[in-house]
Amino acid sequence: MPTTTLDAEQLARRGYTNVGTALLRENPAYGAPDNSNMGAQGSYGAGQFFANMFNLGSQRTLTLVNGMRFVSDASSSIFGAVAGSPVDLSIIPSSLIKKVETVSVGGAPAYGSDAIAGVQNFILKNDFQGVEFTAQGGFSQKLDDGSAKIAFLAGRHFDHDRGGVVFDVEYNDQLPLTRAARPQFGGGDSNYFGQSNDPSSPYKYVLQHGQRYLEFTNSGIPVTSDTYPTLSGQNLGGVTNAAGQTLIFNPTGTALVPLTYNSVNGDQISGSGGNGFNIGNYNNLIVGQTRLNLTTLAHYDITDHLKAKFEGWYQDASAFNTSAQPNYNTALFASAMTGAADGTQSGNLVLSTGNPFLTQAERATIVSNLAAQGVPTDQFYLARANTDYGTGAFTTNTQTFRFVGGLNGDFEFAGRHFDWDITGTYGRSMSQTYQPMIVAQNFVNALNAVGLPDGSIGCAPGYVSSPLPTESATCAALNPFGVGTASQAAIDYVTAMSKTSQTNSQFDIVAEVKSTVVKLPAGDVRWDLGYEHRREATSFNPGAFFRGEPMPDGTYQQYGAFIPVSPVAGSYHTHEAFAELEVPLVSPKMHVPGVYEFSGDAAARYVNNSITGGFWTWTAGGTYAPTRDVVFHGNYTRSLRAPSITELFAPDGSVYGSGNDPCSPQFITSGPNPGVRHANCARAGVPSNFSSNINNYTVLGSSGGNRHLQNETADSFTGGVTLRPRWVRGLTINSDFIDINLHNEIQSLDITQIMDACYDSPNFPNAYCSAFTRDSSGQITNFHEGYYNIANQHVRGVQSKLDYFLTLDDIGLGPKSGAVEMTVNYMHYVFNNQTLLSQTYAQVGDTANPRDSFTTNINYFRGPLMLQWQMIYYGKSRYKLNVAPNTYSINDFKQYFTFNTTIGYTFLKHYVTNLNINNVFDAKPQYPYTGSTSRYFDGIIGRSFMLTVQANF
Repeated sequence: MPTTTLDAEQLARRGYTNVGTALLRENPAYGAPDNSNMGAQGSYGAGQFFANMFNLGSQRTLTLVNGMRFVSDASSSIFGAVAGSPVDLSIIPSSLIKKVETVSVGGAPAYGSDAIAGVQNFILKNDFQGVEFTAQGGFSQKLDDGSAKIAFLAGRHFDHDRGGVVFDVEYNDQLPLTRAARPQFGGGDSNYFGQSNDPSSPYKYVLQHGQRYLEFTNSGIPVTSDTYPTLSGQNLGGVTNAAGQTLIFNPTGTALVPLTYNSVNGDQISGSGGNGFNIGNYNNLIVGQTRLNLTTLAHYDITDHLKAKFEGWYQDASAFNTSAQPNYNTALFASAMTGAADGTQSGNLVLSTGNPFLTQAERATIVSNLAAQGVPTDQFYLARANTDYGTGAFTTNTQTFRFVGGLNGDFEFAGRHFDWDITGTYGRSMSQTYQPMIVAQNFVNALNAVGLPDGSIGCAPGYVSSPLPTESATCAALNPFGVGTASQAAIDYVTAMSKTSQTNSQFDIVAEVKSTVVKLPAGDVRWDLGYEHRREATSFNPGAFFRGEPMPDGTYQQYGAFIPVSPVAGSYHTHEAFAELEVPLVSPKMHVPGVYEFSGDAAARYVNNSITGGFWTWTAGGTYAPTRDVVFHGNYTRSLRAPSITELFAPDGSVYGSGNDPCSPQFITSGPNPGVRHANCARAGVPSNFSSNINNYTVLGSSGGNRHLQNETADSFTGGVTLRPRWVRGLTINSDFIDINLHNEIQSLDITQIMDACYDSPNFPNAYCSAFTRDSSGQITNFHEGYYNIANQHVRGVQSKLDYFLTLDDIGLGPKSGAVEMTVNYMHYVFNNQTLLSQTYAQVGDTANPRDSFTTNINYFRGPLMLQWQMIYYGKSRYKLNVAPNTYSINDFKQYFTFNTTIGYTFLKHYVTNLNINNVFDAKPQYPYTGSTSRYFDGIIGRSFMLTVQANF
């Protein structure tokens, strides 16, 4: 099976503190992670890193530690980062890893469910002796992105080497960073694709500069009716000055100033430049995170034929998503906010013109605009992005426990030698996510400010506070005008600290015995029989705020801008039996002409899942070496993945979704058959050339699990060659063709996919057309998403690796000239296509997963000196796949190189120092940058430095 290895030496040379990042950088077979510590974070799980082999999804990559499964800490909510149970790689301490073996495909018969893309096995230093202390710190050239690591590893043998124990302590600290810190990559000077405002432009979206939303700001935009100020040649709804300019509150809230912009986009709600809302500043770049790992590994030989082993794990981690989009109040999302549990919590704020926080000049301007519109002058509306409260930031705290115990040994029976092993694992992960949230009822109370007899400003009498406790039970008037003008007392009154809880548990026991069947001329025919029993359980509790206020009819009403979130709980167990057979057919000692070595192997596993029933997975393969220099190998594998608890048991709940409306002018010429799409949209009565709201902001819908889901299956083939030419000593080349054909794939259809399924099908109307509704103007008003066994995915690629070690003395440079080592890991995708709802879509070739990529490491060793030069390459890619050529004015990205280096030196044989410089030449991603944060993170950050000091005794 195609196998790549990342060893402890390379982890140390590059200073990796998160093994997920290490695999992403060192092994191009890994696609962009479904969630990581870089970029925007999945709800309820900040900082979790889920590896994603071959871009098939993290839930299809199986993670093992010393050959055993590891408990997941992924959220089981439909709002979590992934719809599965992948392992968070940040839990595994880098200082304890001996090596990581990544096996492409082929692992299902040996390990069971989830190994469709492959298996990553973290092998630990469980026989370490001595003491190792590591201190590490780093920062970027802009003196941010600071990180630190302290690790202590100690191990010793005892009782005359019959036993051994290893103890590891590792602490990591990463400072947070938002996209505002890199304005050219999504902050204040962001570049983006804005909807074209030029009717003569051949493109639907064109390059714009400095994205700004012009319908709301974080200081507030007053409007005279429950709408938003439109900018299509005239102002409708906005408060204006004598020149007709839309007015907004200044940052201090003490004056109304004109809304400025350089240009307006075709959507008429956003533009470039000026003082509108800069949405690019409110996103995460890297998570702030602290992690403490305590790990103990032990083994003891009870007798020569009976041995015991033990692992104890504990991690305490906190991760901080410091920036995200805030709570909005705008007519774009809902009708005016009333404070009732009626879904209007994201609508315009309703304010009195007598509000004492208004200056007299502001009040006069607003009243005069109301009078000019012929509406009552006692109240007005305010559109606002609440970046100073309801910020979207959250913290996830996680504790993980894991215990492994086992016995193994050997015995003689009936003239044969038998080896056996029994290992049990129990893991438990408990996480809580805390997020300050605005409680609508209290928010309305605090906004209803009045002047009190003593001259102060307070809440109007007669208010009733929300039944949900907030940070303060005392109503305090809130000033919504400007940014940061609200008092802490007012913020405490309107804010509740939400708490969601997630608990995952795993119990796994594996027993196996192995021996030989018969001795052939080429060697022993070996077999392995085993049994595995596994239980998985998960429970998600949304907490009081997100669950909502219980109603007499059994439903729940939201407390704030977020719809009620349902709890999720479920469990399943498996009984699994497996067998393996290895048959040597020709060995070198047989001296068969044209056959240096030839062998075959096969494995099978039967899995009985308590929910999805029984299933067989199997593999068959072999190796053929015509000479000792060349080895051909291959296998065919049938794999499976059982649906996760989230996919099965998540109850229907409300969601907000946005998407690409196939009937809008921007996308009606896209899709597999634009003619069919255009005709169906016309038959549905969707107006032509209309502006679809769902393209630009979210619409309320629903989503949930599906208890009728069945197993995913995959038919996979790998075939390759290994070259070790004797005439080039130290050279090894591996190259493998990989073909993974995934069937019955579980997909959560989002609103874009549902609409595409409706309008791209020649059978119109169909069942998917009833999963959403439009109003008379064509706007999407509701939809239902969910999980289905509905897709297929086919991946074909070539995975290659080169290893070359050369002692420079071999080429005549002398015995003290040192040695050079070079490794190259390369991945080329022939294609990666997903067939969904009878339509085929490309899944590879964008900036997250380029078609070609490689990592090259060149090491030089001379005595105590070590130098490494690393090159990482991402091939040409696209901003968006599966769109018409005229959708984006710039959709092609050039190839990208980044270079890293390490300078290491060992003092007095026990002290090692490494200086790392990442992105040596400060290479920037292509302008304009709109690509994957995790892929291009080093380019976004810029040149950075890290110093590591290690003592070994």
